[in-house]
Amino acid sequence: MSSSSSSGSSFTRRGTERGIPRKCRCGVAFVVKTSETMNNLGRLFHCCSYGSKENNEHLFKWTDISMVEEMEEVESVVGKIKVDVESLAKGLNAVKAEMESLAMETRTCEAVCNSYENEIQAIKAVAQGCEKEIEELKAVIACCEK
Repeated sequence: MSSSSSSGSSFTRRGTERGIPRKCRCGVAFVVKTSETMNNLGRLFHCCSYGSKENNEHLFKWTDISMVEEMEEVESVVGKIKVDVESLAKGLNAVKAEMESLAMETRTCEAVCNSYENEIQAIKAVAQGCEKEIEELKAVIACCEK
């Protein structure tokens, strides 16, 4: 039998963890072995070095089944990420549209402010003219009072 070690952080119960197991429920890192039985000759499996046919409380899981489950989990996560990316893209497009709308409103406000500035300048010119007339009227009144 050939074997190699691997470790991780989650504990497993025999056959209950989906995907590639991390450790046996006893805390020992699993080993990968090759089946030598006629029914499963050459088939890889994950197991605890303390497990046996008589003591099945320890990790035993076929590697091919673990890999299929792991791929299914990855596909599920990728699907969720795709949905999130699509949602974020829609949100980004909404933000871009809002920014364009705000930029247009800003340009409109600037144009209105500029037109008010022109009107204010015209009012100031009229006010200066009125001030001159008032000064002239004051001078006429002062002459009339003498």
